[in-house]
Amino acid sequence: MLDIKAKKPVSSPERVAWSRPYAWSTIIPAVRRQESIEGVLVGCAIGESIARLSPSKRDRLSRNPVPYDPGKLVPSHRTEGMIVTVQSVLLSQAMSEQFLSCLKKRLGWYQRLQPIAYAKNLVRSVSGASDFIAPFGDDPLVRALALSVLMQGHHDGALGWVQDSTQMSYANRWVTQAGFLVATAAQVAQFHRTPHQTNPSKLLEDLKAATGSKEIEQRLDALLDAQAQGVSVPSVSKILSGRDRWQDHVVDNALLAIYTYVRNPDRIEGGIGELAQLQGDLRGVMSIYASLATIHSGVASIPSLWRDRLSLYPYSSAWIQHCVDRCADWPHGPEDIQATRCLPSHPIGQIIRNLSRGCM
Repeated sequence: MLDIKAKKPVSSPERVAWSRPYAWSTIIPAVRRQESIEGVLVGCAIGESIARLSPSKRDRLSRNPVPYDPGKLVPSHRTEGMIVTVQSVLLSQAMSEQFLSCLKKRLGWYQRLQPIAYAKNLVRSVSGASDFIAPFGDDPLVRALALSVLMQGHHDGALGWVQDSTQMSYANRWVTQAGFLVATAAQVAQFHRTPHQTNPSKLLEDLKAATGSKEIEQRLDALLDAQAQGVSVPSVSKILSGRDRWQDHVVDNALLAIYTYVRNPDRIEGGIGELAQLQGDLRGVMSIYASLATIHSGVASIPSLWRDRLSLYPYSSAWIQHCVDRCADWPHGPEDIQATRCLPSHPIGQIIRNLSRGCM
């Protein structure tokens, strides 16, 4: 297990070594771009919602994923963090030097709307009970997913944005590498059904060639061996964590989600079913996997029953679609996004929701 703690950002972080295996400047068709942006938002919400179900419901889901009705699916902080990321890109008019400032302000504003969650987190922090990876929407991996789909087609790509935003939470090269892993995997998912399509089965190999971290490379070697032998997701989870219960670990969340995507790129219910067999906190890994699978195949690939059960209150499906439409032309037409403002965020609805749910 890589020992990673949240730290204050360093004043002048060094750039993390990463060889880009694919060209970020590649322009994908507008339809695929819109599908990807919608997919990353809805996929994250579906994955996080299913991960928050009770163990008994997850067990039934793992045994029979498609027909099973999980009841209302309610996402939480990671989905909100992804929406905050998209809103911050719009608010900054897609200027990288303004993005971090906007993101900090939006996250701070969102976090103040969670008094119960804040109180519970404070008690756990004082008692030393645990270190949260994604408190109050601050998960660098879901940010990396959102930035990947928004920056695809930009000549500089998403990686600079990913590293700079990751430094807000962790001054740690492994976490930055994890962000690069999921951003690059999302890039491959976006290429599906385009002239630039890349076989996901080669993704782990390409990531190993791209990483500048020996620790990450060793983990990818283990995943490549498992892939060659057809090892299941639950078995691979034990290889990564060394435990029977899955721990919400920032790097291993990225690796297991990508391995699940490589095994189940087209069948989100199959990947969710495999992940649902695990015990422990699955909110991070399942959010990343579901986002990748939905970027790959589109929202229509999600079982209709799951889509019907999803509640994004205080947002609506129309609000999400407006958000997608506002981002669809960036970076192909930056003048369009620079003339666009972010959507209202419904703070009253948010605080009602957060007070009713408590710390999730």
